[in-house]
Amino acid sequence: MDSLIFDLLVQSVTDQDGAEPCGNSVSVHNLLRLAVYLQRSDLRSKAGRTLAAFSEKLMAIPMALPEMVSALLLYHEAPTQVFIAGEREDNNTQALLDVVRNSLLPGRILALADGPTGRAGLLYSRHETLARLHPVHGKSAAYVCRNFACSLPVTEPEELATSLEAEFQAIEKSAVSLGQQ
Repeated sequence: MDSLIFDLLVQSVTDQDGAEPCGNSVSVHNLLRLAVYLQRSDLRSKAGRTLAAFSEKLMAIPMALPEMVSALLLYHEAPTQVFIAGEREDNNTQALLDVVRNSLLPGRILALADGPTGRAGLLYSRHETLARLHPVHGKSAAYVCRNFACSLPVTEPEELATSLEAEFQAIEKSAVSLGQQ
């Protein structure tokens, strides 16, 4: 009876993704996302060391680690960052957030730039870009950024959807070319 309880409390550690991704795959993804959010190269380095530790398995049987393969693509390709500048309760802000949440954009980073006193206050102290993002003519605006360059702000959900679709196509094209190497 005691061993049954022990078996239920202790879960074995696996080095492959199953119905749930393994902890290492999730950790690499989280480290890469945090590295971008907080602009910390040390977190990116930790993710790189984990990827290196799994490199043999990734090369031999990538199908065993699909979440880590996704993280590997994120590691090699700068993630797309989408910043929404505006008040959280504003209807236009919510419409822009809905467009991002309903778009397929692997590895995207989403942040609400609601000012240094808003919920994103910690990010403002650590992320220089946020201080430069503002609503446009009093209307919430979305900025799509990649490789430290941001697009011109868009205020309409349809414009944002078009921009995100273009980003998706660029990522898809890049992933295909990376897979051919």
